[in-house]
Amino acid sequence: MTEKDVILTLKIAMAAIFMAVGITLSYLNPFGYFFLFGTKINPFAHLINVITGVLIGVTFSSITALGIASIRFSAGIGTIHAFHGGVSGAVVVGIVSHFLWKKKPKYVEYAAFTEPIGTVFIGGTITALIQGFTLANLLFFWWLFMLSSVVGSVLGFIVLKILKRSGYSRDRFY
Repeated sequence: MTEKDVILTLKIAMAAIFMAVGITLSYLNPFGYFFLFGTKINPFAHLINVITGVLIGVTFSSITALGIASIRFSAGIGTIHAFHGGVSGAVVVGIVSHFLWKKKPKYVEYAAFTEPIGTVFIGGTITALIQGFTLANLLFFWWLFMLSSVVGSVLGFIVLKILKRSGYSRDRFY
């Protein structure tokens, strides 16, 4: 087995583990989420987007978010909005962390704070389009998605800092 094979296997395993963690936190943690106007405010989903986006990259972060959204939606413990909100946040964090890692690797954890850009402005806009686009609807869904994603981003940043001090950073997965 080559080193690339080992790294790929590690990324696949991390994606599977974080899918399980995301589903567990979504289902078993009654204090981690609440329903508000047809959306499920769940900061732990954004926390996982941040961690996976920074540690294992855009591809596996997107797969993780899509897996979590699919299982939550099909099990009835999530809403349709988890697809466009979660995946878009994971993509943005993954892309930004890639460029930060190439240019300023010391600051790669700060990509965590870009998760609301994807979730709020991309995911929230898609939600407003689905629900019937008006400016009031757009601003309303941006506000709802921001409640969840900002909290999750801050928590994710804290977890990434703790992981980095423990020896687990993006360098370990590339």
